[in-house]
Amino acid sequence: MNWTSGEESLTDLSGLLPRIDEAATAATREGAAAPALLIVELPPLGRLALDSSYELTAAAVERLERAVVHSGSVAVVGEGLLAVLAPRTGPRMAAALARRIEHCLELPPVGGGLPDGRVTVRIHELDPRTSAHEALAQAGVAVLAGRRHRELPVRKTGTAVPDARPSRTVLGDDLAEAVRAGRIGVVYQPIIGLQSGKIIGTEVLARWQHPSLGAIPPLDFVPLAHEIGAAGELGRLVLETALTQLGHWRNARQIDPGFILSVNASADQLRSLVDSGHVQDLLASTGADPGSLALELTEESFVTGAEHDARVLEQLRALGVGLHIDDFGTGYSSIGYLRRVPAALVKIDRTLLGDVAGDPREQRFIRAILDMVDALELGAVFEGVETPGQARGLSRLGASMGQGFHFSRPLAAPAMTALLADWGRE
Repeated sequence: MNWTSGEESLTDLSGLLPRIDEAATAATREGAAAPALLIVELPPLGRLALDSSYELTAAAVERLERAVVHSGSVAVVGEGLLAVLAPRTGPRMAAALARRIEHCLELPPVGGGLPDGRVTVRIHELDPRTSAHEALAQAGVAVLAGRRHRELPVRKTGTAVPDARPSRTVLGDDLAEAVRAGRIGVVYQPIIGLQSGKIIGTEVLARWQHPSLGAIPPLDFVPLAHEIGAAGELGRLVLETALTQLGHWRNARQIDPGFILSVNASADQLRSLVDSGHVQDLLASTGADPGSLALELTEESFVTGAEHDARVLEQLRALGVGLHIDDFGTGYSSIGYLRRVPAALVKIDRTLLGDVAGDPREQRFIRAILDMVDALELGAVFEGVETPGQARGLSRLGASMGQGFHFSRPLAAPAMTALLADWGRE
């Protein structure tokens, strides 16, 4: 199953991808209902009465285009698989559209109908923060899981895409092999000094490009790594890749001495990296200054962590490696733990940012956050900065660091290297 190319002489997938991104952006901008991606799985093509699978697919596309002419776009995404993009579509409207799709495809054509009428429609509600490629990958995982788990009841119209649990079983072996072979990629999203305008660090994010499903989102494969016992090795691989790249930038004099490499880690990964000695070994082998490395844990990890995790955190501090709290403000906030853990910085979740450019209440809220972190002698990075107004507003309020699409999307190493070279040039 290839989710990055379709039948070019039918409805071309390359035309659908930008429309997915446009629909997601419009929903965010206008406050409208999130768009939906409906994946239509036709019966096994070899059992159909039509002369060829191409003719069947062409007939299905024609029917779908008539059915959704005012409410969506159609594309071929694989053999026997079609995608329908429905902008501004809430759950009820998506379910109704799925029923209409199922009905139109089960009407018997000349020469016979679809065998057993088994057309499956899965509804995937798009997250505006997810790219079109990632959205298709998530939908592809669900279809693959459904095909591998035929013992489960087949639910048809209006069925939500299955969650990651069955897909983890399907993809576990693939992920384990990718980790063993070092085929997990890394991207970098710069952290900007809002007062200086300089790139002062970067967050490191893992990426997995599945050979047939394409990009698998970290929200899917990172929990999977924990389930199959590969989380520690995944963390080591990402850390080694990032520290090696940091050395290249340092040797090329493309970063300042205070540049910070911030690497995401779960509590289990951190424990594994410290107890195994991987952090110490990798710092030594790459020649990296421990002060140039920070490990990020979510605030949930701090609040729910066991007492013995304090030992790991103290070992990390003894090494000279920084500790950052990620996603602060996502529901586990506790001022008490901020006073206990040896963290140097908190990353303020995008959901707390709001209209800092024009809303006085939001500005007072941000000032309160800044006062709190200042009282605790912590640094603060504001995540999700997406507009020039947000960047200017945060800067006027005294915020020192920001990160988000306004500055840059996550970049592969060559693109990040070019950005470091070009940043700030007139």
